[in-house]
Amino acid sequence: MDGGSTDGTQAILSRLAQEANGRLRWKSEADQGPAHAVNKAMAMAQGDVIGWLNADDIYMPGAVERVVQALDVHPEWLMVYGHAQHIDECDKVIGDYPTRLPDTPLEAFADGCFICQPTVFLHKDALNRYGRLTENLETAFDFEWWLRIFSQQHEAIGFINALQAGSRLHSACITLNQRETVIREGMQVLAQYLGTSPLHWFKTYTDEILADYPHGRQIKNIKAYLKRFAHSISGYLSEADKQELRNYQQTDARINLAIPDACLEVYPDGWLPSRSTLRVRSRKRRWRRVELRGRHVSKADGSLQLKIYSPDGKESLHKIEKKGPFSLQIEFPSPAERPAFWTFTIEADGCFIPREHDPDFDDSRELACQIDAIRLHAK
Repeated sequence: MDGGSTDGTQAILSRLAQEANGRLRWKSEADQGPAHAVNKAMAMAQGDVIGWLNADDIYMPGAVERVVQALDVHPEWLMVYGHAQHIDECDKVIGDYPTRLPDTPLEAFADGCFICQPTVFLHKDALNRYGRLTENLETAFDFEWWLRIFSQQHEAIGFINALQAGSRLHSACITLNQRETVIREGMQVLAQYLGTSPLHWFKTYTDEILADYPHGRQIKNIKAYLKRFAHSISGYLSEADKQELRNYQQTDARINLAIPDACLEVYPDGWLPSRSTLRVRSRKRRWRRVELRGRHVSKADGSLQLKIYSPDGKESLHKIEKKGPFSLQIEFPSPAERPAFWTFTIEADGCFIPREHDPDFDDSRELACQIDAIRLHAK
């Protein structure tokens, strides 16, 4: 099923169909999304066994043969899946897909999807029993299908203990490019089948955004964005998780310190680690410097030294002798073209480990200082 490509795909399909002597049938027309396209293809399929492969994924050698053999040996299986690997755009293996066996309880889906879609094959009769893909889901239509089948007929699912497919991850794929929709729909589906969705899906997504903000997706104000996103998924949470979500947003220093054009890597309680990264973005305004306001409250004796490595290769050392509040000014490279993206590395000397100073603490982090605020200055 081709969604109306204009890149030469249709000419290639025409040639392949002629070479396949009728074994390849194809159609090119506008669709209402990937689930709609797959549903149309499955309705047209004439074989007894159906699988679907997205344009960027691959089958491993022997995958289809292993499926046919397994279903011949186990006629009671309506669906089978197997192991998979994540691969990049050059087929390099990124890591193993977190596959789990069919006897895994339904509730385990709360930890994440453990069935890799391109490894899945079904008897055509499964379509009559379980229904089609839900077309109003943009990204989680396969995830919802696994939960639907698991919840209705767990024992009819088989497993092939072999590497069956490569699931490709790259910047343009749905899994990475539509992360907000992936997370929201995943939580929606979990709440549908399990009653509620765990909060860690939201927290994981928050971690992903903070890891490259403000250099990643063009989110203007991360605090406002996360507030809106939290509101959109709160209905999928338990009452206890709703309260935890409110506390999380109010107290997590990473979120509260981030400002529209700057983000500093700190621990959730506001402590600066011994090595950190400061990311800055200059858009409409031509920022000249950033100010870090903090407190030198280390339990270790002596001064606190912060060494700043600028993106232009320059280094600067800031020595904070006295305990208490301090202000650290970091100049930006010039000229500051817009948009500009800078990454500064901060290394601290004079850190302490809490458990070495208080036996009641089991905190082995190496802590530098508390950070209270980040300010950008145009002059």
